[in-house]
Amino acid sequence: MLKLKWAVTLLLIFFVFAANQAYSQIKLNVKVSASNLLRYGIGKENSVTGDNTKKYFEELADVRLFVNDFLAGVRYEYDDPIEFGKSVKGFSRRFLEFKKDDFNVRAGNYYEVFASGLTLNSFESRPIGWNTEFDGAKINYKHSFGKKGKVKFNGTILGGGMDFTDINDTSRVEEYSIRAGNFSISPLKFLTLGGSYLFTEGTIPTGNVNTKINAEIFEGNLGLTHKGFSLLFSYANKVTISEPNVLYTQSKAPRGDGAYASLGYTREGFGITLDYKNYRFNITTPDQRSASDPFKALPFQNAPSCIKVYSSTLLSRFPHNVDFNDEVGWQVDVFYSPNDKLTLNANASLTSRHYDYFDADTTTLTRYERVERNDAFLPSVKNQFSPYWELFLEAEYYVNKNLKTKLGVSRKTNVLYSIVDPNSSDIIRTFTVPVEVQYTFAKVYGVKVNAEFQQAYNSIRSGDTHFWSQLTTLSVSRSPNIIVSGTAEFTNDEEDPSGKKYWIKGELVYKFTSANTIMLSYGSERGGIQCSSGICRYVNPFNGFRLTLMNNFN
Repeated sequence: MLKLKWAVTLLLIFFVFAANQAYSQIKLNVKVSASNLLRYGIGKENSVTGDNTKKYFEELADVRLFVNDFLAGVRYEYDDPIEFGKSVKGFSRRFLEFKKDDFNVRAGNYYEVFASGLTLNSFESRPIGWNTEFDGAKINYKHSFGKKGKVKFNGTILGGGMDFTDINDTSRVEEYSIRAGNFSISPLKFLTLGGSYLFTEGTIPTGNVNTKINAEIFEGNLGLTHKGFSLLFSYANKVTISEPNVLYTQSKAPRGDGAYASLGYTREGFGITLDYKNYRFNITTPDQRSASDPFKALPFQNAPSCIKVYSSTLLSRFPHNVDFNDEVGWQVDVFYSPNDKLTLNANASLTSRHYDYFDADTTTLTRYERVERNDAFLPSVKNQFSPYWELFLEAEYYVNKNLKTKLGVSRKTNVLYSIVDPNSSDIIRTFTVPVEVQYTFAKVYGVKVNAEFQQAYNSIRSGDTHFWSQLTTLSVSRSPNIIVSGTAEFTNDEEDPSGKKYWIKGELVYKFTSANTIMLSYGSERGGIQCSSGICRYVNPFNGFRLTLMNNFN
């Protein structure tokens, strides 16, 4: 992989040099774009063990050069240190891309998603330190053929490697080498058929032992559309073969599979979507569940979570960490707009594990066996299945062109079941009411108030299991370049990891231009679990100063 990195880097340098030398000989269409992101923070991180100094400095500079049908790009990254993830000091991304007619060829770093993500969905999320970037090459071909070009084809083949860093332990790195392909074809206007294949060789560390694996994934897709109706169905089957070692003395080849379906209907002023997931990529007994299990879903398999995503703070406070190995569930989302002033949204979701287990060994040893059930294709609300369910309602109303209001209500229950001691299961219930009022005046000024109130119950608290939190944010803006805001959060939670009862923060956002922005903040943040695409990590409370500078140059 190191040779490939140097080869692509030298190719980029040669390409830039050759373009410069050839400029006077042939007509070139040259364009350069660049972006820069600088993040700096210093303060104290609060935890149950005490306060620790927390600081980070991240500099990311991306440059892209367009020359006729070619695109070259590099990212220089300097983390000293990074906030989350593994620090980099040097070039962390470089690629060369050629696009002509129906072909698109790329060498270097890339992300990719096949269909709904059951086989492949690689992406970066810096707020949680997640990165499944590949280093290699991919070729995409799109073409319309047949009578009047009604038949459409889209195909991609790719190959490369990935060093995946565990977001909870950056010293733990999984290595993968993949070969994959995906296609979709629309023989009729309302019909789309597709499929994917992926083969990977991997090295999975568990402590000081590395397990070599080979894995294959086959996927089929079906899409239908007709008069406001849409249907998407995906099914993937995965087999993983491990090489024997001290942990796995015999070669194993377990199979897993996953399915996702989405059915929707829309018309003017109304829409409804039903999502269904059934992820069984590595169903195993409770004592065998592990992030280092070589037979688990691969880190670049990130299927739809089928759970509503929120932008408000308290609604996101106790999220659900999706288990792509063993999870079944559904989500229904409905919006209705009876007139131009009012929009209603309702959402309901339920997800759980597939099975309950029992100890079948009558001695002092433990041997778990599955309790079979015929309706395992449906989620259960019983605690033994670690269910998560939510109901959410929201109404948005424009009183007039200057005044907008929004009111919501949410009810959630999240259970993490303990089969060893059911009484110690972690059960969280929340009832949350978010309110937003936004008013604009004098054409350029605006005031926005966000207020959220949450009542919570947590079964594993040693003291009072019931507590409340209240958060208010006041923002004043002057279009198009200034936003000043303040946030205050209060709680009566005696067992918050920070040991605090309130957090206050001020923030200033200033736009020098539409493409250049600086953000400054100072104060305290409560922290908690943060998620991206169903993947979650815990972020410690923080008290201090943050600076973010974003620049785009075109």
